[in-house]
Amino acid sequence: MKSLFVIGLLLLTFNTQAQSDHKYVKLIEEKLGKRVTLFAKNTDSIAYDVFLKVDTKDYRRSSSRPVLKNIPAKSKTKLITLIQLTKTEGHYKTLFIVNEVARALKFRKDKQILEFKLDDAIHDKNVTLFTNNKCNICNDTKHILKNNNIAYTELNVDKDSINYIKFSEILKTYKKGENTGHMPMLKVDDNLFNNIKTIEDFTKALRQVYDSK
Repeated sequence: MKSLFVIGLLLLTFNTQAQSDHKYVKLIEEKLGKRVTLFAKNTDSIAYDVFLKVDTKDYRRSSSRPVLKNIPAKSKTKLITLIQLTKTEGHYKTLFIVNEVARALKFRKDKQILEFKLDDAIHDKNVTLFTNNKCNICNDTKHILKNNNIAYTELNVDKDSINYIKFSEILKTYKKGENTGHMPMLKVDDNLFNNIKTIEDFTKALRQVYDSK
């Protein structure tokens, strides 16, 4: 029961952001006669996964199951088509979730997982992730990289003194020693990000790398 309550809170949080104030991904309705088509429009340079559930008695749906799709960068993707039934007012409700964090949100009914996605253009870069044993978000950052098939090298400074030496040398080279004890630190080619405190900071760093390509 407790786990279901937590999932419910996550759904509520995601739904509020996605439907009202998500910066990049919007749910768009297009009507043509009795036909309503719902699209997800992504204006960002990063892809996102979205979840859409439609509840209605006034429409026939192209799919009765929830829709889970990856929305590529700078794209408009069709999600579902609704056809209004005769003698109905045309009411429907949607649950629209945009996933942009590393934490997988599991839906028991469909056994699906929403993951954060990145464009393929970043995959050919040299990525190094410095971590330590006390890092609160390091597992999430690794989760993002792994689930986007981004090859990376993890150097845990607590497990090997050589890793710590490399970590210190890089900070000196880049002259960014203000946060020497903060983890994770991300190095992508010649770009160094050593002020990552949240998952949002991490995804912004990846977005910056992508946009600079």
